[in-house]
Amino acid sequence: MGGGHLLILFSDSVSAGFPSAAEGYEDEPLNLHNWIVRNPAATFFFRVSGDVLCDEHIRDGSLLVVDRSIEPSRGRLVVAEEEGRFIVARHRVGCEARVCGVVIAVVIRF
Repeated sequence: MGGGHLLILFSDSVSAGFPSAAEGYEDEPLNLHNWIVRNPAATFFFRVSGDVLCDEHIRDGSLLVVDRSIEPSRGRLVVAEEEGRFIVARHRVGCEARVCGVVIAVVIRF
């Protein structure tokens, strides 16, 4: 996510429905990479293929932000390697798959 693309972070929260004008309420620019990534040396990204995790609000094309420095615990969403392929699933104790990292964010493009 290099290239210096910045988003404007507004100081007020946004409510669902008809938006109000936010002009004049801008805060400092938001660098999405800096906001999401806690540990750059241990963070990587996966693009999701398939709609199997729709119940988790993860759809085909979603971008998973994965941190391998976080210890996986039961029930956490993880990326694991199983039989030579990467999968995303809820972590289970005793699972044969090798956990590669914990999912810390999902970026969805509408």
